[in-house]
Amino acid sequence: MSNWNQKKLLAIIGGSALALCLAAVGGVYYSQGLIEEIEAQVAQKKESVTAAEAKLAKVPALEKDVVILRENLDEYVKILPNSKELTAFVRMLNQFERQSGIQSTGLLPKRRNEVKGERFTPIEYTYEATATLWQCLKFMNLIENYERFVSITDFRIKSGGDDRNENTREGDVVHRVSLTLQTYSYNGKSEGKEAQIPDYAALKESLREEIWKNQIGIRIDRYDHRGAQGRRDILVDPRENGDALKGGPSPAEQRALLDRYTTEVLRLRELHQRIRKQDTTLFEQYALEKGLKEGLEKIAAEIESDAGRVSYAPYKLRWAKEIVAPLEDLRSQLDTVAKAQTRKADPFLPMKEMQQLVADMAADCNNGQLEQAKNRFEVVGSRVNVPQGDPRHELAVAAKSWHVKAVTALDFKGMDLRVQGVVVSHGGRSGVLLNGEVYEEGDYISDDLLVKTVEEEQVWFVFRGLTLVRTM
Repeated sequence: MSNWNQKKLLAIIGGSALALCLAAVGGVYYSQGLIEEIEAQVAQKKESVTAAEAKLAKVPALEKDVVILRENLDEYVKILPNSKELTAFVRMLNQFERQSGIQSTGLLPKRRNEVKGERFTPIEYTYEATATLWQCLKFMNLIENYERFVSITDFRIKSGGDDRNENTREGDVVHRVSLTLQTYSYNGKSEGKEAQIPDYAALKESLREEIWKNQIGIRIDRYDHRGAQGRRDILVDPRENGDALKGGPSPAEQRALLDRYTTEVLRLRELHQRIRKQDTTLFEQYALEKGLKEGLEKIAAEIESDAGRVSYAPYKLRWAKEIVAPLEDLRSQLDTVAKAQTRKADPFLPMKEMQQLVADMAADCNNGQLEQAKNRFEVVGSRVNVPQGDPRHELAVAAKSWHVKAVTALDFKGMDLRVQGVVVSHGGRSGVLLNGEVYEEGDYISDDLLVKTVEEEQVWFVFRGLTLVRTM
């Protein structure tokens, strides 16, 4: 019995031990599973942290892009009118009509119903008018250059060439024009909550240059229509009517007029080329510029009245290419030079040029070239008035002095002083017979003219403080 109890006890102990071992093994496996699960979660968290860190690293660049886009949003969408600005757009069409000369005959809007949440709603207009070809092209050019986005998706022109004698404007045939204009209405910004960027104002200030560059990049270059430029209307039969030139100058007279203007334009272009030569002195440049400006003003006054006299198509083309275009180019280049000179901070002649002016005027006066000395000064007169305290002031005074001498000598030279005889007295006052009157040394001929010295071959006068001589 005791053996049985002992065996039973051993069996219980062994079973308990086995159960404990199995429980321990199960616990180990369970713990291992928990560990692997936790490690997987840790790895996942690390990946999330890495992804978050990558996103955080991109935040400064994203903030930069967002600031640039926000500041340029108005620039992007300002080309699209909102509902309130559509009325202003119609008024602008009326202004374009006045500028181009086109005459509207109808404007029919076609607007699609807005869809909720839609940011851009297309809008179309059918625009009908009467216009010459050049008025139509100018009107279309004004629309293309309008600050709002407007595209001409379709156009039709019905030629009025058959009625050229009855329906013309400024000598050109009038056509019927139909345009389809398309634009979009911008319905406002997104309704979502806008992300807040810390220190937005400071970031915006630091990105000011990049914002400006972005604005420049999205602006559209414009083309300005320059008119007929001597070209013919392609919608009209180019053959002349038999009586087209009646009442106007003949082709020969038009050719002579064209040749006269061509010669004058060639002369003005040669003046401009001489101005640009490197060996042309500053004072020569001023004189040439003065002549060029006067020539342009004169030809501008004449060309306006004579342009209508050239009606023969080949001569009209030459008129545009050989006269109008070169004159516009010369005016443009002169305006560019004038603007550059206006931007200069110092309005007076540089020291080197002031020295050259004084030396040239002195040489001219000593060589008797009084008129040349006078002209040298008057060409740059406004740039010689240097204030006191400026290192060039003494040179300016010297230049003015030579100018006074040149003008005085020229005025004296132009005076009617006929020396008809002299009486030279070694013991007393000598005299001179001048214009039938006798004057002794020291006598005033006029308020500013004095007889100073009488010699056998010449008479010395004092005129406006300057001593001058007249020979027998």
